[in-house]
Amino acid sequence: MNKKIELYLEQLAKKIIEHCTYVKTVKYFDKETQESVLLPSGDAKYDSFWVRDCAMMAESKLLSNDVLKKYITIIAENGQNGGETISLKNGLSIPPYAIADHINYDGKPVYYPGTYESGEDQGDGSFGFYPPFCDNYFYVSMVGVYIEQSKDSNILDEVHGGITLGESIEYAFKGYNIDPETELCVSDFEKFTVDWGFVDTVKKSGKLLMASLLRYNAALALQRVFADNKEKSAYYKSCSQKIKENLVSTFYDDKTGWFYSATGMGKQYDVWSTAYAVFLGVTREEKTLQALCSAYKDRTAVVDGYVRHILTTDDFYENSAWECSLAKYNTYQNGAYWSTPTGWYAFALYLYNGKVEILRDFIAHTQKYENIGAPFEWINCQTTDFSGKYYGTSAVLPYIGITKINEETALV
Repeated sequence: MNKKIELYLEQLAKKIIEHCTYVKTVKYFDKETQESVLLPSGDAKYDSFWVRDCAMMAESKLLSNDVLKKYITIIAENGQNGGETISLKNGLSIPPYAIADHINYDGKPVYYPGTYESGEDQGDGSFGFYPPFCDNYFYVSMVGVYIEQSKDSNILDEVHGGITLGESIEYAFKGYNIDPETELCVSDFEKFTVDWGFVDTVKKSGKLLMASLLRYNAALALQRVFADNKEKSAYYKSCSQKIKENLVSTFYDDKTGWFYSATGMGKQYDVWSTAYAVFLGVTREEKTLQALCSAYKDRTAVVDGYVRHILTTDDFYENSAWECSLAKYNTYQNGAYWSTPTGWYAFALYLYNGKVEILRDFIAHTQKYENIGAPFEWINCQTTDFSGKYYGTSAVLPYIGITKINEETALV
């Protein structure tokens, strides 16, 4: 039965990737060319090349080797800062080797959410004072996926911007605003750093869960990428183990099984990140699996296969799910429901009870509304308010979830 679900979700993912792929006139390779570019959604709501969305869809291994290599090259050539900090207006800065949030068609990188401006004015700090943590780690994992599926490790020797791609991903992993004792990502309260792009309207402080999970995943990727280099492989293995241990000791609430989203502002149970922690193998605690299952059954986290960031019982205010968010209540990242994390959530439910109802819910909803753009970027409870038609990660990540479930089944 799960194989039928996998087949449907694979076909859906391929169809949505096709919807999201546009031919654009770009200047990514020193001259103006016509190139296919993967956008976040099929309605071009976000009209630029988003590193994060591309990397997340690449995890499916549905992008061809040539296409994936092209996207990696676009980032390496256009989307990584050099070795010096760049100061922008309003106190914003771009740290050394930071990866852009998105890259415009003229080849100019935009390091901050909420704008298409690529110059000195990329925001007023509403979306952070440093680029979001996530893109550095998504870039690393993207290269890891390419090498895994193509077996082409020679890509690491290719030179972009005066450094090899191997050096590029190591510099990206080194990152910025990292706590040296725990290797976790940390955000200042005043000059905060956005956790990751799917909560870029949310302010958090202290140590950050999702960014640190992505850093953990990137460390695992580097361990595999440099498998033939004993010293580097051992280093990244040690780093991943340290991050994993500190993820649990820092964010896990053993009373409930949930993981907190941050240690300062935004210290709330994080539904998406808890599911992702299970997906990555950071935890398989029975209490965590039970918490996710109960939230599914009680409809405090999931509606029609779409997942809320925060439990409906854990809203910080009467009119806001998060402690500090720019978005209107029960819309977008502040209480709406998304299917980007549905595959992670499905995997956790499968581990707990062997069932995948959440994916059946998602499929039923998609089939009901596909004529008006499902799967959507996000919906409200009644699907009377929704945004982002034929959204890439909304289709592709549930497919990744079912493939992992079926791989797990095959091992039993």
